[in-house]
Amino acid sequence: MSEANLNKVTIYRFSLYDIVADERHTSRRWATLAAIERIHGEALEDTATEVDAAAVASDIPGMTERGFNPHPRVGFQKIVTT
Repeated sequence: MSEANLNKVTIYRFSLYDIVADERHTSRRWATLAAIERIHGEALEDTATEVDAAAVASDIPGMTERGFNPHPRVGFQKIVTT
């Protein structure tokens, strides 16, 4: 394994069952498979993305911050969201 790959992890979008709403919701976070299994979520396999390991160093181990975007747009910012 190369040095560059040592600092990389694969993260996924995932869904969780909302007992109150009685439906599945896709999380605003991304997470490693281990973190998703720990909370009994369901990984969305087709969203697998390799990122720097620092991206999953948030308040919940193995998960990104809410709203994390592993595919940032390149170029001039055209809109601002709040």
